[in-house]
Amino acid sequence: MKLLFLSLTLVMAANICSAQKLPRFADYPAKSQRVGTIKVDLSTKDARMFRTNLRNAAKGGINFAGHFVITSWGCGTNCTEWAMIEGRTGKVYFPRELAGAANGLCDLPSNAMPSDAPAETDANYGGVFWKKNSRLVVLTGFKGGDLDKTPNKCGNYFFEWTGKGLRQLRFVAGKPTM
Repeated sequence: MKLLFLSLTLVMAANICSAQKLPRFADYPAKSQRVGTIKVDLSTKDARMFRTNLRNAAKGGINFAGHFVITSWGCGTNCTEWAMIEGRTGKVYFPRELAGAANGLCDLPSNAMPSDAPAETDANYGGVFWKKNSRLVVLTGFKGGDLDKTPNKCGNYFFEWTGKGLRQLRFVAGKPTM
C-alpha cells in the first residue's frame, strides 16, 4: 500500500512539474539557411499596403526560424502590427495572433519567460520575443485583437511557427490593469 501511494505521489509530482515547464527557444530549433537578397512578394493587398516596412525589414536579413524575417511597426496607441517574410520566396505572412498585439496595460506573470529568452534590451523586444535559430515566438501582453475584447486575457503566450502560421503551445495568465 505504501509503495502504491509513493508511486502515485511521484507520478502526480512529475505531471505537475511537466505542466509548469515553460517552452524554451532551444526546444524549437530551426536550421539557419543562407539566403541572398530577399524580394518581398507584394501579391496580396496587405503586403502592398505595408511594402515600405516589409522591404526595409527584408534588407536587414534573416532574423527568425532559420529563413524568415520577422518585423513590426506601430498601428496606434499600445498597438503593433507584425509580419513574417519567408526569405527564400518573399511570401509575407500576417499572423492573426500578432495583428494589433499590445504589450501594455497588463501585469505580466513573474517567472514566465523561457530561461533562454533574449533580453528586453535586444533589438527585437517590443512585447514579442524570437530568435534567429528557433521557431518559438513569445508574446507578452494581449494577443492580436484581444485588447478590445471583454473579458480580455493578457499574459505570456507561447507559439510555435509552423512555416505557415502560429500554433499556441502555452499561455501563462497575467492581470489586465485597465
